[in-house]
Amino acid sequence: MKDLHGQAIYDYYRGEDDKALILHNSYGEPEEMPVEVFFREEEDFSTLEHLALIECQGKVLDLGAGAGAHALVLQAKGFDVTALENSPGCVEVLKQSGMSNVIHTDYQKHLDKYDTVLALMNGLGLAGTLAGVPRFLEKCMDLLHPKGQLLIDSSDISYLYEDGLQKPSGYYGEIKYRYEYQDEKGDWFNWLYLDQDSLLKITTKMGLFAEILHTDEQDQYLARITRE
Repeated sequence: MKDLHGQAIYDYYRGEDDKALILHNSYGEPEEMPVEVFFREEEDFSTLEHLALIECQGKVLDLGAGAGAHALVLQAKGFDVTALENSPGCVEVLKQSGMSNVIHTDYQKHLDKYDTVLALMNGLGLAGTLAGVPRFLEKCMDLLHPKGQLLIDSSDISYLYEDGLQKPSGYYGEIKYRYEYQDEKGDWFNWLYLDQDSLLKITTKMGLFAEILHTDEQDQYLARITRE
């Protein structure tokens, strides 16, 4: 798969901030994705993000670290934090930004253990589909020590369909995206927005404990998931 979003992030990091990253979706018109969101400073974080960082403990894995906005803050606070990314462009930015522990791999192939797995900016999206949530959560649990925690966010996007937009045939939070950058289009990929009730039902069925730590006015929420 072409690393178009990683290339856009890398170019932005090098000062080339005049190139648009376009995000095509399965529900409406393409939109420009603001690359600067990946480079926010701590003072620009949302309440949800601040709370997630406060709740981190022990050895931390930032899963899907992007340009390292969260991992670099944790590192500066003295945490033993590892940034994991599958994007070559993001990995290069992480290294050049001073991130000490950077792993370039697919999270499904990673085997180390942590006290906290942190997955923000709709971390549950990595599950891809509603059916993929249990397997995704199982892998996250495998990355944790027995008493470890997964801190993860998502949102209920039912509001998208309140003005007559036709809902998809399956679960309404299942979206398809693809990036366009400098006249190149990437492959379509699955992305998931999971409502709180569905998350709680899935975790209960899996024998996991899920706690909703915060919900904002856009129905975005932060959850902590543990084995007990």
